[in-house]
Amino acid sequence: MSEEESLYKLNISGGKTGLGKGKTKVVQLQNIDPLVGKTIGETFDGGLIGLPGYELKITGGSDFSGIPMRKNVHGPVKKKLLLTGGQGYHPKRKGEKRRKVVRGSEITDDMKQLNLIVTKYGKTKLFEQTGEEEEQ
Repeated sequence: MSEEESLYKLNISGGKTGLGKGKTKVVQLQNIDPLVGKTIGETFDGGLIGLPGYELKITGGSDFSGIPMRKNVHGPVKKKLLLTGGQGYHPKRKGEKRRKVVRGSEITDDMKQLNLIVTKYGKTKLFEQTGEEEEQ
């Protein structure tokens, strides 16, 4: 694996309120060992990933092969489920079902990308303002 492939992506959303409303920041890390074992819905201190003072909540993610995490699948497993909608499957017609592979809600070393949302802001600025926002 090359150096670029071994990086983990963290998509950090500013949330619906606060300074980062409607904004997203992508952070890349070499390892996600401090987050291994945490599940979707858990909050953790941002100091674990280099954002002291921040509190972040895990909302989802996917592994190296693109398989999405699903909250109602417990543990660090891959399972084939019959889905009618939600994460991992979006039906085209009403009543359509399909068997899809999804990943459990627990974070493992196999994760490539994690989605996070800010629940408490720290002192350092995570989301920079653009020129348009400063004028308003």
